[in-house]
Amino acid sequence: MTCGEVFKSKKIGDAPYFVFCDHASNYIPDDLKCLGLPDDLLDTHIAWDIGAGALATELGSLLDGTVFLCAFSRLIIDANRDPAANDIIPAVSDQIPIPGNQMLEEAVTRARIDRFHTPYHDGLNNALNDMISNAPIPFVISVHSFTNRLMGASDERPWPVGLLWREDEHHARAIIEYLSAETGWRIGDNQPYDAREFNYSVDRHVGPRNLPHITVEIRQDKIGDQDGVKKIAELLAKGVRTITR
Repeated sequence: MTCGEVFKSKKIGDAPYFVFCDHASNYIPDDLKCLGLPDDLLDTHIAWDIGAGALATELGSLLDGTVFLCAFSRLIIDANRDPAANDIIPAVSDQIPIPGNQMLEEAVTRARIDRFHTPYHDGLNNALNDMISNAPIPFVISVHSFTNRLMGASDERPWPVGLLWREDEHHARAIIEYLSAETGWRIGDNQPYDAREFNYSVDRHVGPRNLPHITVEIRQDKIGDQDGVKKIAELLAKGVRTITR
């Protein structure tokens, strides 16, 4: 795995599968001083998608494809948001104020976009171009995870897995059917988020290229340890191979 401040990319094999994760890391550089947060909060879902980076890496390995991971916390700036979005640098996350993100001057926001967001998306764009130029049309898998329960919610979210889709409804519904049949779980159809409202990285890089793809959200209790990561990765790898035959 090649390492950098902004992203990590690895070509595992030559199979036409591209797996990426926008919220793979909770890393915050020293000069940003943890954005004023204690270390224990940086280990929670507000700072990253817990387990998603590990799942993307394992899935890419099983599929013998390419893995691309964001290498900074979404609390610095959200890689899966439009740079013009009001919440691209979150002042609050799941009701928790982020001290280092309060009332930022425009110059500070611009500097974070230039330092993190722009090079991440340049890297993602280049990685996809490289794969397209050297392989058949790749199948793209965007990996996220979601917390079992949001702050103040009375109930846990009922979906162990959710599929988010807008352009490629065909493959989303195919994997929903596969996972439902294999597990008996309640699979979220554009739950717990709706990609028809926003899914910035896919909308920017995947949809315009007309690439087949899915966006998968895994509830974090399913991938909270390596055993869980391995089980879900094996399930998804089999499903992806089935729907892309």
